[in-house]
Amino acid sequence: MKAVIVECLLPKAASRVDEVNSMAKTIGYHIVDVMVQRRKSDHHSYTIGPGKLEELKSLVEEKVTPLVIFTNTVPSSRIFKIQKKIGHDVKVIDRNLLILELFEKRARTREALLQIQLARLKYTFSWGREYLKLQGILGEQVGWSGPGEYPFQNYEREARKRISKMRRELEDIRRKKDALRTRRHELGFPIVALAGYTQSGKTTFFNGLSHETKHVGLGPFTTLSTFARRVQMTEEGGSSFILIDSIGFIEDMHPTIIDAFDSTLKEIADADLMLLFVDASDDLTALSRRLVSSNNILRRIDARGEVIVCINKIDLTSQEKLQEVTALANRHLPGSATVSLSAKTGENIRGVLGMIRDTISSKGMKSVLKTQEGPSPASR
Repeated sequence: MKAVIVECLLPKAASRVDEVNSMAKTIGYHIVDVMVQRRKSDHHSYTIGPGKLEELKSLVEEKVTPLVIFTNTVPSSRIFKIQKKIGHDVKVIDRNLLILELFEKRARTREALLQIQLARLKYTFSWGREYLKLQGILGEQVGWSGPGEYPFQNYEREARKRISKMRRELEDIRRKKDALRTRRHELGFPIVALAGYTQSGKTTFFNGLSHETKHVGLGPFTTLSTFARRVQMTEEGGSSFILIDSIGFIEDMHPTIIDAFDSTLKEIADADLMLLFVDASDDLTALSRRLVSSNNILRRIDARGEVIVCINKIDLTSQEKLQEVTALANRHLPGSATVSLSAKTGENIRGVLGMIRDTISSKGMKSVLKTQEGPSPASR
């Protein structure tokens, strides 16, 4: 399907065009054009200005484009006003809905699908009222008390029922995963979780240590559900731990999306040690933002484990750039250890394992190892 990307770029805001373009192409959309308008503030009705909206209408008609993707977060009231202007046969979505669509395409487990459906339903909850109001504006009067009042009550009631049902099912899955996490600790296995921005190399590292063949290089959000494998460090003193690969972070992720993936992110929050991956090949401005974003998400989910910042993809950067990236990591995450590596080539993987071993052996981890009674399966 053909699509046009639209962005209202505010002062000091980072452009999301490249990110949205990458996600859209991953889904399978063909981007025919990109429209960017710089404004001091977004327009109260259309996000972009009325004049730019007319240009968008002409562009959509000229290119025969059925989809418009805004890089900004666009409230439902604006979505329908934009559609009214450019044509109701043109679908308008924002970055958050694009993220959810990509999530849905990548989901492979019941838990991930439920989380996506719940996030979409919560995010679009207000859209039913706006849609029915629009029908009234167009002359299709419905309901007892003006445009859309009675039908919306039915919509809201059914939506709340679906949300409650999804939450109950997710809670059941969460209880089972909590029991599994508790069991791992009882057996004396420290939990090491991979965290970081999407496409920073976490899954490549996971595959290398666990001897798995999870897909990599498929664009943003290749990993949506958590995967856990036991890793035996035979050359690092015989230590064993559970390694967890999870969903990648993203800048300015909407709170509704983060909340819906609470049980997935909880795997990171409950870990004894987190390896926070950063991409050394990113430009320094983007990297600085992503370090801030990662740190904010870790705080939001109340992650309490120790953090080692893994500066990955050193095969794609210079020594001078690596020093700058390390300085940035130290600035944004003071007190956290840093280590450089290449998950793809294997360079300094043993250095990372050594840091994991030392952290596991530290005073903070011994309390976890002592929860077992008798020798653990790892030592038998």
